[in-house]
Amino acid sequence: MFAAQRSGVIARRAAAGLAATSAVLHGAMLGDAANAASAVLLAGMVGACLYCARELWRAGTVRAWCLVALMNLAMVAVHLPASVGHHGTGAAMGSAVAQSTTMTVATALALTEVVVAVTVLCYRTRGNARVLERTE
Repeated sequence: MFAAQRSGVIARRAAAGLAATSAVLHGAMLGDAANAASAVLLAGMVGACLYCARELWRAGTVRAWCLVALMNLAMVAVHLPASVGHHGTGAAMGSAVAQSTTMTVATALALTEVVVAVTVLCYRTRGNARVLERTE
């Protein structure tokens, strides 16, 4: 039992590291923000990623894992259409390519976090489904 608890702590702290990495990626995009509204949105994303990282690091509750899954699904929903619009020509191309690479990495990281969070949620809540099956 102790080994299972220890591996759970390691897994959620690794996920917290992924969330902190997402915060760093969003922070890196702050310098390329097109306007003040984009900068505020990116700063909010940095804060949200750090909040999720903190929640996972400290407790790893079902609520925290749900928050991670939902936040990352929202990030994917925003990143995918945004990355399509980063094609350009001429001088803007260099900036667009760098930003597109950052967006690609952020999207891949968000997808990874979604898969991890959903896996953890399925594992942690599987007992609830068994109880529901017995009562029906």
